[in-house]
Formats: sequence, C-alpha cells, structure tokens
Amino acid sequence: MLKFLYYYLRSMRLYYGFVTATTVLAGLCLAHGTYNELKLSWTLNDFPWTLRDAGLLAMGFFAWGFNQIFSDWCDRKEDAINAPHRPMVTGALSPLPAFAVSAAGLAAIAVAGYLMSPWTLAFLALGGVLNIAYSLLKRVPVLNCLVYACAISCCALFAIAGAAGRCPNAQELEFVWVWIVPAHFLMCHNSYFKDVDGDRAAGVRTLQTICPRVALFVSVCCPCLAVLRMNFLSWFNVGCFFLSVVIIAIVIVFQRLVSHYMFHRATCLNCQLCVLMLRLHFIAATWLYAIVSLVAIQLLFLWYNDEKE
Repeated sequence: MLKFLYYYLRSMRLYYGFVTATTVLAGLCLAHGTYNELKLSWTLNDFPWTLRDAGLLAMGFFAWGFNQIFSDWCDRKEDAINAPHRPMVTGALSPLPAFAVSAAGLAAIAVAGYLMSPWTLAFLALGGVLNIAYSLLKRVPVLNCLVYACAISCCALFAIAGAAGRCPNAQELEFVWVWIVPAHFLMCHNSYFKDVDGDRAAGVRTLQTICPRVALFVSVCCPCLAVLRMNFLSWFNVGCFFLSVVIIAIVIVFQRLVSHYMFHRATCLNCQLCVLMLRLHFIAATWLYAIVSLVAIQLLFLWYNDEKE
C-alpha cells in the first residue's frame, strides 16, 4: 500500500497542482470582485474568503493530479522515450488501482462542487470533454495548445460557479478568454520543448518539431505582450511593473535552459511562469500565495529530481 501511494503521488506531479489551484484562485478573485465592474487591481478587503473558497482551492490543486494518472496512461508511448522512468511506464504503478483512486477523487470533486452549485458540473464536464479533445488533437500544432488551455481554464469557471453559485457573467468569461487562456496556452507550448524526441518518434506534431524557431519566438512573444498590455492598462503600477520584470527574467532564463537542453530546470520555471502570469491582475491581494507557490514548486522539484520522470 505504501509503495502504491508513493508512486501514485509521484505520478500526480504535485508541482502542477499549483497551476490549477492558481487558476481556481483567479476564478475566486473574479467571483468576489466583479459584480459591478471588472477591476484591474484588488486588495484583501475585497475578498470575503470562506471555507468554501478553501475547499475550491483544494479541489483545484488535486484535480490535476487525479487527471494526470489517465493522461500518463494515454501518453505512455511517447513517455517511453521522453520520460521512461515514470511509474506508469516502468510498471511501478499498477494502472487499474490508480484509475480507481483517480476516479474516486474526481467523483468526490464533482459531488462537492454540485453541493456548492449545479453549475460546477457543467464546467467539470466541459473540462473533461476538452481534455479528451486535447488527447485526440495532440498531433495538430497550435490547436493542441489552445484546446489544452481552454480545458485547464475551466478551473476558473468552476471556481466562479462554486463560489458565487451562478454561471460566470460576460465580463468574467471575457477575462478568462483574454488573460487566463493565454497563460495556459504558453505553459502547454513551453512544455513541448522537452518532448521533441519522443513527439517526433510518436508522430506528434508541435511547433517545436516542425518550426523550432517559430516555437522559440512564441515562447518569448506571448509573455512579453501580456506584461506590456497589463502595464499599459494599469498605468505602470509599481507592483505590476516589478512582477513584469520577474516574468521577463524567467522567460530569458527559460530560453537559456532550453537552448542548453536543461529541460528539467526549464519545466520548473515554466510552472512558475504560468503561476505568475495568472497572478498579474491579482498580485495586490494574493502576493503571499504567489510567493508560497513559487517556493513550493521549487522544493517539489527537489523531490522530482529525475528529469526522465
């Protein structure tokens, strides 16, 4: 049992849990701060945080890991080349018991979400359908990243429905599409740099396998455009400007790591970059969460020290 639990937790890749949890947090910020107008900055006083919010954050954190078990099974062909030490590839993690645990975890999230608001089931279902579509479209460049981004962005819609007990309004949907989806698109895009060999062998077409220079341009251009637009909208707020500098620094280091084939460290930075980009609008109210997330991701990578896993 302990051996199974150990390999199950490793397969969850808990550092990515902060990405989905941060997406949920963005949804909570929207739910608590956009009833009248979509503001570009918030303070802690704007958020009546409750146990319901904490529950939604926990669901967002573990949802990635539960789903990752199924993803590892579907991707085992290319993982045999890109990440041959993963428990699902080596056989250290038995598929059927792992599927049962993940199914139970996702079912618990669905039930808890339904008790908060029936609307949550709609966005869970939408996320599930998009996740399946992503698996089917992995061989379609650009579209694969966009579908992935839409799937993970459903976490924000789930959070809005669970916290506010209603369907997201037009302003919230626009915010998710304009700001949250691009952050996840970039994260998915950046994750393909480490998988070039396996993707080519498996016939998976990404920008990295067919147009490497374009892929590098996109990974630089997307975050730069995001921070420039954010600073323009916020009239160069000091906190936003400082965060923007950190984001650009991460982008530069990420590119350097990729060029030197240091993909394990690049994956860590990619995770942290996505968290920070999701926090651009909410850093005034969630700066402590952002710091804790960055540190936790860094520490978790000490446990996941095998770049072939």
